[in-house]
Amino acid sequence: MSLFSDLTEGELLLLEPLGSVIEGRAGDVLIQEGKVVPNLFILLAGEASIKKKRPDGRQVEVSTVGKNELLGELTFLKMPPASASVEATTRFKALVLSQKELHAVLRRHPVLGSKIYRKFARVLCRRLAKMTAQFAASLPPPKYL
Repeated sequence: MSLFSDLTEGELLLLEPLGSVIEGRAGDVLIQEGKVVPNLFILLAGEASIKKKRPDGRQVEVSTVGKNELLGELTFLKMPPASASVEATTRFKALVLSQKELHAVLRRHPVLGSKIYRKFARVLCRRLAKMTAQFAASLPPPKYL
C-alpha cells in the first residue's frame, strides 16, 4: 500500500493495532457529506464514487477511486464534516483506521507523523491536479474578438 510504503517495520507495528478490514457491496456509503468522519479508509479492492451535493440538492459524481486509494484524509487533517460522500460502486474491501487513534500515535511518533503527512500531501496534490484538468476540460473554448 502506497501510504505505508516508506515506513519501517517498527512503524508498521505501531499502526497495526489501529486497523481493521471491512467488506461491503455496491451502494454502501463509506463517507457521508456533512457528517463527521471518524475513520480513514484505504480501498484494498473495489471502486467507489466521490459525490458532491449541488446547490439544487442533486448529487453529482466528481471523481472515482479504486484500489489503494485513501479516503477521509481531508477530515483527518482538519476534522470538519465531510465535504463529499463516498459510495461504493462495486463490492469492496477496505482497511479502516480510527482517526482519533492514528492522531495519538502520530503525536507520540513525529517521524512517523512526518512520513504519513507527506503521503497525504501527495494524495491531495494528485487529486487537485486531476480536478484542475477536469475543470479546464469542461470550460468552453475561448471567444476571440
